[in-house]
Parts: sequence; structure tokens; C-alpha cells
Amino acid sequence: MSHSTTLTLPSAPRVLNGCEKQGYEALTEEASYWIDGATISGAIPDGLEGTLFRNGPGRNRIGTQQYGHWFDGDGMISAVTFKNGRVHFKNRYVRTPKYVRETEAQRILYRGVGTQIPGGILKNAFRSPGNAANTSVVLHAGKLLALWEGGKPWELDPATLETVGVLDFDGALGPMQPFSAHGKYDPRSGCYYNFGLFGIPKPKLHCYRIDKEGTLVEKKSQYVGDYSMCHDFAITDKYAVFVLCPAFMDSPFQFLFGMKSLLESIRYDPGQTTRVVVLSLDTFEIVRQFELDAFFGFHLGNAHGSGDRISVDVLCADTMDVMGGLADVFKPRENFDFQEAGAKLYRFDLNLATGELDKQPVANAVAGEFPMWNWRYTGSEHRYTYLATIFENGTPWDFNALQKIDHASGRVIAHDFGPGRFTSEACFVAAPNAADEDDGYLVSIVYNADRKKSEVVIVDARELQDEIAVIPLHHHLPFGFHGNFYHQTFE
Repeated sequence: MSHSTTLTLPSAPRVLNGCEKQGYEALTEEASYWIDGATISGAIPDGLEGTLFRNGPGRNRIGTQQYGHWFDGDGMISAVTFKNGRVHFKNRYVRTPKYVRETEAQRILYRGVGTQIPGGILKNAFRSPGNAANTSVVLHAGKLLALWEGGKPWELDPATLETVGVLDFDGALGPMQPFSAHGKYDPRSGCYYNFGLFGIPKPKLHCYRIDKEGTLVEKKSQYVGDYSMCHDFAITDKYAVFVLCPAFMDSPFQFLFGMKSLLESIRYDPGQTTRVVVLSLDTFEIVRQFELDAFFGFHLGNAHGSGDRISVDVLCADTMDVMGGLADVFKPRENFDFQEAGAKLYRFDLNLATGELDKQPVANAVAGEFPMWNWRYTGSEHRYTYLATIFENGTPWDFNALQKIDHASGRVIAHDFGPGRFTSEACFVAAPNAADEDDGYLVSIVYNADRKKSEVVIVDARELQDEIAVIPLHHHLPFGFHGNFYHQTFE
């Protein structure tokens, strides 16, 4: 479907409640195989070569016990490789201590974001959440890193996905300095920027710069208030932009003494303000702070700047309810209206000289998540943003569509995967010798409830009309979070 201005949404009645549940079940098999070309619908685009790495919880329960939150399942990396017109798939769990010990015991042994160890307070007191390494995956300076914002990155072999070990950048990453899942690669300098927000009883914002050789060359830690959650940030050519929502750890001692999980210890306070903090990319010193009425958001889009002005795209929701809504992915679904209550994309225009902030909804965009753009434009002015969304297409229980926002014209178009097909975050892949920003493809993992298996789907990024190729996997791939595409293949 394609519309020049306002997007007309489908409104099919809800049917097949629960058909997405298999998409949350564990994949215990670790596989490595070539896809039979005869089973592929459509054709792999000429010149499409590279690897899509994805991360997400490969299991949401262990033995007879269910993790307390979707964010606590063990990280499983998948690699989809396109080479010479053929497609290869492999997957492997990250061998963290949490994964190894719990696999052997077949029960929960570690706390998580929303998970308590069964057995009461004494089992949980003074225990930190186990690193699940389950949120994103990045390739930088030849190292493949599985990321989870509560701890350090885990290094993997990019060819085999075997676990190398925890990475602390030769000791530069300290014991109380976590490394988030949403680092940003600067295409101008080749540097990779990341951060962590942690500290008890007062949290600190820790910022890091890793050069193109993979050395952590700059870091700074500073107090930014009592804000307990920050999942993402954005960069321009000169600045880093953080949006700190009013989520506070009311009593860290209830968490420390094992009485509450980390998530239960954090309270969203709509009576407080949301703070936008701008730091220098060179020094990580705070340049300016802005305050505005409270909202909650996980993800930011791209940002760009000119002189004293910065524009940054931010997904905004009225409450933090989404966190609780993901606590039990196997429970019966209620009629949640995503288009009414989901996060909306706003553009913030910041004036560093005057301290003025203008917040405007992006015209014609509908509720969405997992913002994506052409990474070549990170930190620079961009025209297009892509988002996953949920349509009332008969089975609107998870992300089932993509939208494309044209910031220049206001045009919004969409691709509806159809009833019973649920998409992950879509990665933008530029076409060979691409001349235009949107000349390329959106590649995503789609769970097909009819087949009870997943597919790698390639959609034309210009008009979102055509599924250029649908590549069936031998199994389902559990719903996951984030990934990246690299124009490299690994033997």
C-alpha cells in the first residue's frame, strides 16, 4: 500500500489469538546450513553480499521455569550470509556463565531485569543480574560483540559464532561501567561510541569512544541526576544526545537485599520532567541540558546538527507500561491498541545557544518501534526513517508491518506482512553503487504462524511494495531485538 500523506490503516477483525506464541518458544538447536535455492520465493538481488547478524533471547524459559521478563532470556546470535546468490544460516548461543550454568542445571540460577531466583530473599540478596548478552550485536575492528546494557560485551568469532569471552578493552572498561546495546558508529571518523548508566545509590552516565582499531581511547563518568534508565542515544558530527526519562530507582536497597527485581525497583514518575542532555563527542563534557514534560521512550532515531542547532528523532510514549507488558510473553493477549498507545516519533529541535527546545510529531507517522535508517547517514541530515509497527490486519499481536517516513515530503508508506506474519527490526542494506539514500533493501526475520517457521524477507526500501525474496528457514527463530548488516562474509 502507498499513500502520499496520511496512511490508511487496515482494520481487519482480530482472529487467531495466540498464533504468535510459538515465536517466543525456545530454539535449542544450533545449526549451520545453506538454504536450498529452489525453496526461495523471488530472487536474491544482484550484488547483495554480506552478513546480517541478529541477537535476541533464544529461550524464555529454562527447564520448567519461565524467566520473569522477555529481556532476561539467554542471548542467541544468528548470522544470515548472502554470497554469490546463495544464502547461509547459522545460530549459536553466547556462552556466558548464566547460559552455561543454567543449561547444566536446567533451572534459574541468576537474577535478571525482571527475574528473581526462585527461593526467596536469601537467594537474591546482593546478587547482580546475570549478563544475558541478548540485546544487540555489532562488528567493529574485526571483533563481533554481543551486547547487553547491564554489563560488558561478549566477544564472538564472526565466522563460527563461538564465544571468545568477555571484553573489557584491556582493562579500560571498569567493573562498575556497563556497555549498552545501542552504540553508534560514526561513518566520518570510524570511531564507535557507547555508554552505560549505572551506579548505586546514585547512577552515573559512563561514555566511551573506541577508535577504528578497537581501542577504548576516551571515557568519562558523570552524575546526571537520579534517572535509572537510558537505553539509547544519538550522535551528530559533534555531539551525543541522551534522553533521560523520569524512571527512578526508588529504593536501591530493596533490590540489593533481594526483595524486588531490578524492574520492580524502578518507578516511572509522570510528575517529574524528561531531561535531554547534550555532550561533546570530543570531551564527553555536558554542553547543555533541556527539560520538558514527562514521557517515556526506549529508542532514538538519527540526529544531525548545524552550528548551535541539533535535530534528533525520538520515540515517545506517555507511560512506561510497555515494560510490564513484556513480563510474561506467554500469557493470553488483551486487546491492546498499539496505534493508540504505542510510541510515536517526534522531532526535537534543540538550540544550544538559547536553551530552547521545540518538540513536534513527525507528520503522518503512525506508532512504531525499532527505528532504522541508512547507517551511512548516521550523524548527518537524513531523509528517511523506517519503523516496525502493528496493524489491525487480523493478527495484531506483535510487529507485523513496516513503515517508511519521508521527512522531506511528509509521505508515509507501509508494507503489511499480512495476518500471522510477524517481523523483527528491519535492517537497511544499501544496494551496490547506490546513488540515493533509499536505494536499497529492508531485510528482516519474519515468523510465519502458518508454517510455524521463520523466513528471511527482503523488501524494496524505495516503495515497500515488493517482497523481493522470501527465504524459508528450517525452523522458527525466536523473536529478538537488534542487529546489523555488514558487507562482509565469513568462512
